[in-house]
Amino acid sequence: MRLEEITRILSQYFWLALTAVVVLGAVIFVGYFIVYRKLLGGKKRLSLQKWLVGGMFTGYIIMVLGVTFLSRGPGFENEMNLSLFYSYRDAWYGFSVRHWQFVILNIVMFVPLGILLPLLHPRFKKAVWTIGAAFLFTLFIESTQYVTKFGRFVVDDLFNNFIGGIIGYGICMGVMKLRERRVKPAILYFSPLLLVVAIFGGLFGYYHLKEFGNLSIVPAMKVDMNQANITTDVEFDDRKGTSTVYKAPFYTQEEGDAFVLDFFGKMGVDTSNLETIYYQNEGVYRTSDSGDYSIWFYGIDGSYRYTDFSAFDESVAPKKVNEEELREMVTSIGIELPPDAAFQKTEEGMYRVSVDKLVDGDNLIDGYLSVSYYSDDTIKQIDNYLITYEKVRDIEIKSEQEAYEQILGGNFQHYSRDRKLATLHIFDVTLSYFLDTKGYYQPVYAFYSEMDGEEVTILVPGF
Repeated sequence: MRLEEITRILSQYFWLALTAVVVLGAVIFVGYFIVYRKLLGGKKRLSLQKWLVGGMFTGYIIMVLGVTFLSRGPGFENEMNLSLFYSYRDAWYGFSVRHWQFVILNIVMFVPLGILLPLLHPRFKKAVWTIGAAFLFTLFIESTQYVTKFGRFVVDDLFNNFIGGIIGYGICMGVMKLRERRVKPAILYFSPLLLVVAIFGGLFGYYHLKEFGNLSIVPAMKVDMNQANITTDVEFDDRKGTSTVYKAPFYTQEEGDAFVLDFFGKMGVDTSNLETIYYQNEGVYRTSDSGDYSIWFYGIDGSYRYTDFSAFDESVAPKKVNEEELREMVTSIGIELPPDAAFQKTEEGMYRVSVDKLVDGDNLIDGYLSVSYYSDDTIKQIDNYLITYEKVRDIEIKSEQEAYEQILGGNFQHYSRDRKLATLHIFDVTLSYFLDTKGYYQPVYAFYSEMDGEEVTILVPGF
């Protein structure tokens, strides 16, 4: 989810909350001033601060309930995740804005609760009351999501919301102590915020200082292997080896823009009104001035998907073309093919070139290119995942036996809901590659297997 989408959701429920607060405020105003004060002669007064804090608290609760329930539909099948820090491990191995934003937003979401409660009533100036209220509120949200199937019960959400409530309470009380010129108690109250900032700063700093990135194939939660029946056709080598780490080409946002404009120009596409949506290291470009065209461009390795949507018109159809003409066409738009790579016809008018870890000096060429040719003698679809990686250095890797032992320990990706494995049969193992979060092409072991009756390839990091 992009920041723009999060902002849109928050804006939507902000206006809902504001409307509800105004309506509720009007009802309370009538009840207090007309019924209580005038008709009943009540003497108790409500301060302006109570009105403001009460309104903000009500609006906040409505926003939280809207975001956690109304922004999604049912259909989660009573799912639970009771693994503490699962979201942190998942964010670490996948290391992207999308992964971290949900962890951080779950903390930030409860900060206002910790700030507003002590302002709402003196009782909540005691830590036990505010922290207890924060825990009960997040427990209510998670339990209700589970029962109504509007979400999953996630213990990490409980933890993160709870931490957010503590931080908010600390900010509120810390500011109060500063206003009383009591610096030492204020620092103590601010310590939860400072600690969380230091932890995240340390994580991000360590990530950026280390040489290679993280691998998303590392599981955030282990597979239960206690009842698994494991068989293999392979004798695993117990000797460590050496392999090469390569680096993918990397494009900044500006370089990606320039590539797409140049590519569209070669395809004869008008880009005067190009629409662009940016993600982390990705961009979606679309124009419909002289037709409907799009490119999804990946900056981390320069791969892309190009689509001319006229491919879906009834007036055109896939058409056979000879390889020499097709090679000339793709070369004319800047796609370089290895000399020995040949197009294979997959369907009528659809052709594919696959290159499997071809070493060319200090480069490694790997991936595939698929092209669709149509009856109006144009290429309308291109999936270019044929990447040339540059050598970084050789590195010692673990043995096949060590990688296999990781599988025995359940340390591999498995997407079943209960995280349990019944049967696993391994047919073969080879050394392959996987792109990490910094754009390095790392060696990994690929175990070709049958898992619970389904053929899968299990990937285990090489070092």
